[in-house]
Amino acid sequence: MAFRYGALLIFMKTVDLELWKNKAVAAAVKAEKMLWGKHNEDIQAWMYEAGFALETIRNAHLGWQVRNTMRPGKSWGLEGCEKIHLPEGITLPVIRDKRLQRLVIYRMDQGHVGQYHTVEGSARIPLALPGKKSHQILVAREMDALLLHQELKGESHILAVEDFSPQEVEPFLVKGCVTCLLLLNTPLPLWEKEALHTLKIEADTLMELARNRTLETAISSLR
Repeated sequence: MAFRYGALLIFMKTVDLELWKNKAVAAAVKAEKMLWGKHNEDIQAWMYEAGFALETIRNAHLGWQVRNTMRPGKSWGLEGCEKIHLPEGITLPVIRDKRLQRLVIYRMDQGHVGQYHTVEGSARIPLALPGKKSHQILVAREMDALLLHQELKGESHILAVEDFSPQEVEPFLVKGCVTCLLLLNTPLPLWEKEALHTLKIEADTLMELARNRTLETAISSLR
């Protein structure tokens, strides 16, 4: 497995999938409990202001990784990876077939706010949120995917695709119309030619629009 960490491409091998899953689940469960624990009202308020409904937060099993943490790679079943990095931020487990396949953290630590970190050893599986209609929307990142799925009331399939090639995402696509949603800091050149429609929004994230109370207008054409 090749894993990109900043500009460095690291080659690693998950030698114990069950151990990695158990460690990742434990980290996600701990973070979820931490989010709803005492003295974390600030991060709860941040998520509310960013547009997330309580039901969305709970259904997605979002959590709060309270501080930067390093763990030995071998303790998570990895070879070729000295450390597992769990940065401070919002944890988002990607679950497929009732199994945690990938653990993503929306970073909130100083100097990295708004960046995404995929925990080392995660599977190459995108976040794919099912919809009631055949229409599917491609967005760059996971937090915006959750928010958009919520605002469209689960009508459209939503996929977060920035870290993936079309070949990796193809198994998760459904037959039907594809719209590529483009934000200012997340161009998706590989996907624009794949989509039947493209919607460009003048904002860095959908969460920014939610804070400004302009999200509903910005995505009205997707309804």
